[in-house]
Amino acid sequence: MQDTKKIALIINASNFERQKVIIKAAHQTLKERGGYALYVFSNYGAFYDDSWHNHGEGAIYDLLNYVRFDGCIMEGNLGSRQLASRIADRIRGKGTPLVTINIQADDAPFLTIDAYKAGYELMEHLTGKHGCTRINLVQQDSGDVISIQMEKAYREVLAKRGIAYDARRVVTRQVSIQNGRGLYEEFLESGIGDAEAVICVHDVMAIGLCLELEDRGFRVPDDMLLCTLNYSTNSIVFRPMLTGADRKDEEAVKAGCDLLEDMMAGKAVNRENFYECKMHYGTSCGCDDHESLAYGKRYQELILAKVEAATQVSGMMQYNNALEKVDSLDQLADNLKGMLEGISCSDFFCCLNQSDLKYIVNEESERKTEQNRIYDRTMVAVTGISKRTGALKNVAFPVEKLFPAEVREGDLLIFLPVHYKEQDFGYMVFLNVYFPIEIYNYRICHESIGSSIENLRRQMIMQSNIQKLDELHMKDQMTGLYNRFGLQRFRDDYTSGNEFTVAIMDMDGLKKVNDEFGHLAGNHALCIIAKVLQEVTEEDELLVRYGGDEFLLLSRNTRPEHWQGLRERIDRILADKVSRRQIRYQLGVSIGYAMSTKEKPVPIEECCEMADQAMYQDKSNRKRLRASR
Repeated sequence: MQDTKKIALIINASNFERQKVIIKAAHQTLKERGGYALYVFSNYGAFYDDSWHNHGEGAIYDLLNYVRFDGCIMEGNLGSRQLASRIADRIRGKGTPLVTINIQADDAPFLTIDAYKAGYELMEHLTGKHGCTRINLVQQDSGDVISIQMEKAYREVLAKRGIAYDARRVVTRQVSIQNGRGLYEEFLESGIGDAEAVICVHDVMAIGLCLELEDRGFRVPDDMLLCTLNYSTNSIVFRPMLTGADRKDEEAVKAGCDLLEDMMAGKAVNRENFYECKMHYGTSCGCDDHESLAYGKRYQELILAKVEAATQVSGMMQYNNALEKVDSLDQLADNLKGMLEGISCSDFFCCLNQSDLKYIVNEESERKTEQNRIYDRTMVAVTGISKRTGALKNVAFPVEKLFPAEVREGDLLIFLPVHYKEQDFGYMVFLNVYFPIEIYNYRICHESIGSSIENLRRQMIMQSNIQKLDELHMKDQMTGLYNRFGLQRFRDDYTSGNEFTVAIMDMDGLKKVNDEFGHLAGNHALCIIAKVLQEVTEEDELLVRYGGDEFLLLSRNTRPEHWQGLRERIDRILADKVSRRQIRYQLGVSIGYAMSTKEKPVPIEECCEMADQAMYQDKSNRKRLRASR
């Protein structure tokens, strides 16, 4: 529909459970309001060590260049302010209103949890209830709003309690389990290993630190209190039961949609916007879980989700071997469709660059992409199915449409990359499902797709090389005709039905040409004869250089009149070539043929012998004829 407004939701897959909640909340909110379609762009990590990775998984963001959106929401799982700002530049460069949630992009309005209140409450809890005076704070390295607010609360509560601020106790690290595990060693080296409590702004760091402490014989929380502010219920699957600020994702997304609608309507909005959160005190902070029943239920739900995800992986692996061994693009498409349908995915499309299709299956094609362009102007849905389109195969569409159908009001489209290492082939589109495949599992899926494409490419090269070697083995280098190896390879195709004809043809006077004009002239004469014989050979016949100056023609044609007219056709074409090229020597061919029919089947070896005898008889007759002249 022309009036359908396109809204982009950009979200990184660092927390899969939250991601599903956010996508569902955004889709339902817009669907209820009417007139919107939601485009979700997701990947797993495109920004490392201040370096923007615009290929591989990060390539999916390149699609933002090809479509004009009416509005965009960027969710904070992106984690990095630098990355958010890079992507925001693309969006706002087209004049598209942009709102970020739990992450800042330069000069863009943002919505975030009121981390200052939560951080203040957490610090009061540690310094008041537990009497902690040595508290280490671990920030994210992205300069995010939550870290900034937490440090503000941290300083204020220390000052209120009369506890000296120690800059060593505030450290900033990139978020990862491994970095979390390395924190305690860093504390020791910096002289702050005596901490009574550690607040990790991100729960992943807290989990890593907890695992390391347990390995070193510490007890949490008896020996050290461990807290996080950026809390996720997903973390309760791991150890410990973390303390933190529960994000109200549904409320945040609805508030983000409100902000975006105001911006799209041209209204002024505040740059800083906040939503409430709720502190949850877990056992890692030395507190009894006052909502143990509720969190116990959530724990069970998450465990069941993990089991379902594992089942999905198992289902994918059943198809993985077949996907890796495909020998054609059609087979790749069919196997991919089978794999996704086999794990209960529906409404999906695999869209590849049109220019890559030739590259994938043709060893002589070089991969050509326009400068600074990841996706082609024309994409091809090599496979796909939806209730709207039915099954599709090899349907081309302009990249501006992003998928091979018209967008409708209420649509949800999820875009995930297809790549192999740093080679970007295209993307998957999942239509109108909140999450058809666990995003983490999709990483396994797209690695299989990408590596299968590259395997198919290598297989095509290998097959081509084998074919070229095979042809070198089966073909006569001088005339280009098949040799006896070629005859052996293909003869059963002609003789299996017992109806075939063998014709033996021998050049007249080759020795005389060699003696009088030299062997180069003799070779040239043989090539002329071979060319003439190729011209009289039908498309479904096999022509072979049988010996030095002898040729064999194998055919399914057993009509005598066809073979009786062969001499006339050869002589006519040969005379024309001799005349036009002003050849100084005589050229001729002696012919003999033999047939096998259903009424009188003859083995091919006997047919060759009979045809050879007939050819020598013809040669003898032609010599007598020339002598009599």
